[in-house]
Amino acid sequence: MKIKCLIVEDEPKAMKLLQEYVEQVDFLDLLFSFSDPVDALNYSNNNSVDLIFLDINLPAFSGLELAALLKAEVKIIFTTAYSQYAAQSYEHNTTDYLLKPITFARFLKAVQKVKNEQPKNINLDGKENDLSNTFFVKSGKKIIPLQWSNLYLLEGMKEYVLLITATSKTIVYKRMKDFEAIIPSDFTRIHNSFIINNSFIQRIEDNHVYILDKAIPIGKKYKESFYEKLNDKFI
Repeated sequence: MKIKCLIVEDEPKAMKLLQEYVEQVDFLDLLFSFSDPVDALNYSNNNSVDLIFLDINLPAFSGLELAALLKAEVKIIFTTAYSQYAAQSYEHNTTDYLLKPITFARFLKAVQKVKNEQPKNINLDGKENDLSNTFFVKSGKKIIPLQWSNLYLLEGMKEYVLLITATSKTIVYKRMKDFEAIIPSDFTRIHNSFIINNSFIQRIEDNHVYILDKAIPIGKKYKESFYEKLNDKFI
């Protein structure tokens, strides 16, 4: 069973080096590389991830702050130029602490530790992990926690996405395709500008879905897949 891993690193050269190292290790499976810790957190919360190679000096918040928000079962190998955080890093689920420049021999030693612990740390069923319902977004200068189960719909507005709950509207500087890649299975994209939470559909009428009394058009390119998904719910 391969170890599913992420790289969180905002320096392109350092990210590329880690990617090359991962490719040389046959028991590692690199899922994604992120420069933004918020994106990495959202992905980790909604997918099966075993290991994160985590830099400390990151935009928005530090790698140590990100480590505190990760699911308990996710292993961490810190990759940083700062030795002074080594002791603090082991307050989290840290397997190793690698100082840059990182040699392949040192990298291999670190990941071997994770492999040795694999039976009690790797998710063997491969199913989507529902342990965390919370995700985080950057809105202006704020980092805001939201819950997928409370999110009614997402509305795309060119370079931004509006996240709508029953009590709030949050604007995020993202594209719809970014959210489409991480949304839970209860969500469906039904239009270029709309992703909906199927749990909050009030009715479907005249090629529109009604949520919060808002009529949302069903786009032609999404219509077939949307109704196929609904077929599983018909009784």
